[in-house]
Amino acid sequence: MITSYKKAKDDVLTCYNEFLQVANQVNGIKDDRSLQILAEQAKKIKEDKFCLMIAGEAKSGKSTFINAYLGVEILPMDVRQCTSSVVEIRYGEEFVLYAKFADGREREYRGEDTIKDFLVANAALDDEYRDIPVTTINNEIIVKYKDKRIPEEIIRDLLKGVERENIHRLPRDEYEKRIRTYIKKKQPDWKNVVEKIEIQYPFEDKSMRGVRIIDSPGVNAAGRVGNVTAAYIESADAIMFLRPITGVAIEAESFKEFLESKSVDRNKNAMFLILTRAAAESNETIERARDEFVNMFGVQKAETRRGIVNEQIISVDSKAELYHNSFQNLSTEEIKAQMKNLTAEKRIEPFLTAAWFNAEGEKEAFLRELKKYSNFDKIDQSLNRFGRKAQFLALSEFLGRILKMYAKIAANLREEIENYKLKAKNPAKLAVKVEETKAALTDIENKMNETVDNIAAKYAGSKTNGIIAKTAEKVMNAYLEEIECIEGEGDSSLDKLEKISYCQVDKFVEFEDDLQKKVVAECNEALVALSDKNSIEFVTLEPDFSKEVVDEIKTSMRDEAKETESYTEGVTFKKTRYRSVFSQHKFYHLVKNSILERMDGIKQQAVKDLRSFVRHTVIAYTKELARNADAKRDELTRIKKEKKTADEIAIILNELNGLLGVINPNENLVKELKGGIDGNV
Repeated sequence: MITSYKKAKDDVLTCYNEFLQVANQVNGIKDDRSLQILAEQAKKIKEDKFCLMIAGEAKSGKSTFINAYLGVEILPMDVRQCTSSVVEIRYGEEFVLYAKFADGREREYRGEDTIKDFLVANAALDDEYRDIPVTTINNEIIVKYKDKRIPEEIIRDLLKGVERENIHRLPRDEYEKRIRTYIKKKQPDWKNVVEKIEIQYPFEDKSMRGVRIIDSPGVNAAGRVGNVTAAYIESADAIMFLRPITGVAIEAESFKEFLESKSVDRNKNAMFLILTRAAAESNETIERARDEFVNMFGVQKAETRRGIVNEQIISVDSKAELYHNSFQNLSTEEIKAQMKNLTAEKRIEPFLTAAWFNAEGEKEAFLRELKKYSNFDKIDQSLNRFGRKAQFLALSEFLGRILKMYAKIAANLREEIENYKLKAKNPAKLAVKVEETKAALTDIENKMNETVDNIAAKYAGSKTNGIIAKTAEKVMNAYLEEIECIEGEGDSSLDKLEKISYCQVDKFVEFEDDLQKKVVAECNEALVALSDKNSIEFVTLEPDFSKEVVDEIKTSMRDEAKETESYTEGVTFKKTRYRSVFSQHKFYHLVKNSILERMDGIKQQAVKDLRSFVRHTVIAYTKELARNADAKRDELTRIKKEKKTADEIAIILNELNGLLGVINPNENLVKELKGGIDGNV
């Protein structure tokens, strides 16, 4: 089983390069559609895009963690709390920061000192506001109302809604006074609220160049996130929720709420709980905290929420990793001097003293000790196991396509060898074979045209007769049964309705994907049956119907994108601030009916899209089949017309057999590598 993504990726690209060496020596394959798709996939694998979302409450050490993970100090760490801006960090050829403000302005900042000054001024809070939920206030009041008068009832609703976010337990009057003061002071300056920060940095470590880090605004005490953060969460490859180990059993509510939130629920990728500041805690405290979280939030069959397993809870110490990163480029004498200065300034961490003592002043041993304290290696291991699933699947699919191409090349080579042997022995028999094969190919194409028409009728039958309409109705009925079980009273009912509706959109997407695959599979089965009746290998005719091809079909057949998420923006849910106008029961049913109407529209659109997809697919499939058949006809005609002597044919046969001999061991290596990757997935 292969667990290191970096090694798997390097091995896969090596296999691809070896494949290209073979493919470049084969006649008539350079224009093959599959080669183009492989090249596109290889490019994506090389780019290695991976989005890691960092979430957590204020003061959870997100900036320190991100700097330690990246191996370079980009974010300011000597500040109290982040503001409402999303910070996105990715690779770039130079160090540059792009900022987007609430009034739509975009500014660019360059130079380390300029960028640091901007971050300190705009991505951190003054001490006087560190006790109030600035993220929520900015999003719900300052940016939303801009320079308009804010109704008093809106402020009262906000104060009521953020009661649980008084994490420092200020007296209620003091807490509310600070919030009102903040609103009064900041609203006139609403234009300068920073909504998003993008930082590009020239990482020396090549493995970091495909990684995109999203530092989200602080999660509030109820585990809620803003709409912008939710959008990032749903598209992230992995999510890490940070919180200190101390007090983990008492203050676990925010993580529970976050784990069960709609946006997290929609993300099908990996979730991790990162317990920070581990070097200051005993092993017993860390293990006890891990056990408590597994008991509270582990996967439970009786519940619909996602859970976490022990391996998804990682205790780390970001400072230990930062020290490791800074010390590894110093000599032993320089490290000694640094340790002496830290001790004299009374800034030395206890774990540094312990690590230096255990290492007996030896550099490499000291670095190993710091790595033990930081435990950051565990993050890479866990990401490989849980967070890189999509990337491992992409590698496996890529290798599967290489195996298909090897099979296609081998089949063509075997046929070419037989044809050259026949040409050398009896040119007249070759001419007869060529004409018979051409006739068989024409017969296959004609019968496939009839077959795909039947497949189209089977799936895209009018009204309620086809598989598409029947399946869509079944998916919709299951949704209706599920929401009928909701009581319809209280805020939790709306949460359940919205969460189930989010999932339903995903089910419609899965329903579309599943039927699309079945249509292509039936086309392939029909082609296999037809080609088996003639001595023509199916693999040489099979169209390469990849995800990329399907995406092209979808793009070409739709004038407009599907509106599958517009209703899920929370517009109806946000009306909860107007609860006082309606009874909760009436409000719930109004929301429910609106969602049902929209959901039925999504179902109808899915049916329409699928019917259109089937029509376009069968046309595209038969066109691809025709292209492959034409290529085979051209190759046969070329061999028949070639003026070759016996000696020249002998040389050609030797070359073709040599290529065929290379394919088998290459195939075995690809199969072995694919098996290891599939074992990991």
